Amino acid sequence: MKYLFRWDNVFCTFYIFGVIWLFSNIPIETEIFDPIAIAFEDFEISDMVYTDPLEGEEHKRLRKDPPADTNIVLVNIQFLSRAEIGKQIEILNKHNPKLIAIDAFFRKEKSPMQDFPLAMALNQANNLVLGSRLEFNKKYEEDPECFDTVSYSNPLFLENAQFGFVNVDASSSGEGFRTIKSFYPFLCTQDSIYPNFSSKIVEIYNKDAYDRLVKRGNETEIINWRGHYTKFYALDAHHVLNETFEPSIIKDKIVLMGYMGTTLGEYDLIDIFYTPLNHRPAGRAYPDTYGVVVHANIISMILEGNYIFTLPKWATNLILLIMAYLNVSLFLYVAEKRKMYYDLITKSLQITEIMLLMFLIVVLMLKFQTKVHFSLVFAAILISGDLTELYAGSLKPMAVSYLTKFGILKPKE
Repeated sequence: MKYLFRWDNVFCTFYIFGVIWLFSNIPIETEIFDPIAIAFEDFEISDMVYTDPLEGEEHKRLRKDPPADTNIVLVNIQFLSRAEIGKQIEILNKHNPKLIAIDAFFRKEKSPMQDFPLAMALNQANNLVLGSRLEFNKKYEEDPECFDTVSYSNPLFLENAQFGFVNVDASSSGEGFRTIKSFYPFLCTQDSIYPNFSSKIVEIYNKDAYDRLVKRGNETEIINWRGHYTKFYALDAHHVLNETFEPSIIKDKIVLMGYMGTTLGEYDLIDIFYTPLNHRPAGRAYPDTYGVVVHANIISMILEGNYIFTLPKWATNLILLIMAYLNVSLFLYVAEKRKMYYDLITKSLQITEIMLLMFLIVVLMLKFQTKVHFSLVFAAILISGDLTELYAGSLKPMAVSYLTKFGILKPKE
């Protein structure tokens, strides 16, 4: 026990924290690690819980395959003309959905033969939700807290609509390389709090679920993914236009219309994102989920109240402190008593700790729907062995020598 509570342990722990802080705050640019960084920049161990295995590899699925959500009907608008989309809306609306939401913009006027049928169908739809986009149009010396502009489709189509923003929370901004893991339930404009497209849909469909979302008060929410379009009712464009679907699936449901490829099951690079559902969680080669399906997953999560919780920062920091201190205490003991086996013992323990923490991250997400961020804990474990050896073998003797030389410490007799 005496080896657990020593000043050496405290000094060495703070030394390790100082090194972590130094490397965290000093920008180091190098191109040699770019391929590795690009492959893993969006990867988190907890993503493995949602990874959708390829056909024939279902045994690799970590979680139980979620059931389909029958509250939501996805409708593919493909590259249909505005008149054809208007026809889709007309057909869907006569089967009495709870609401129709369209994840698409109609900004410029086209010919009357295209615009008039769409405008008429939109005006006749019950509980229509259209997407909008929050933007910054003014130049600011500092980053503003709120957006100053809301952009909509052409006013010709807005008379009967309610709105929600479709801005996404993505980990990188390149087109075709955006990874969606969370969303903003609300954002502020200069004069109001503006709802997310999915939040607005839930407000109309289920006010109690919406109120629970508001009560949580989180700036962002991590998405608890149900799955691809196959986890919802999904209709291709021709199914609707030819009315080759069961009308009962539409009644009192959320109808989400948006682009899902030239046909269901085909993927291209239009309004598509990387998500943790990707069957390759790291080094991914192709985006996997269309924007309208992302909204379906968000809506499904809010309706069920099936939220992901995040371990508080103070708890993560406490785990970091405890892990670092215990490692340092043990490694200093090994350096003093078992120096010959130092590398063997410390490296083995570090590998074991990393594996156990990775397992813990997956279990917490899988069983308790709790996400933890252990990046700094991993860093502390990885460097603690070498830095403790450096401290015990070089830094401490040097410090003692200089302090003794200048009379701060008394020489040992």
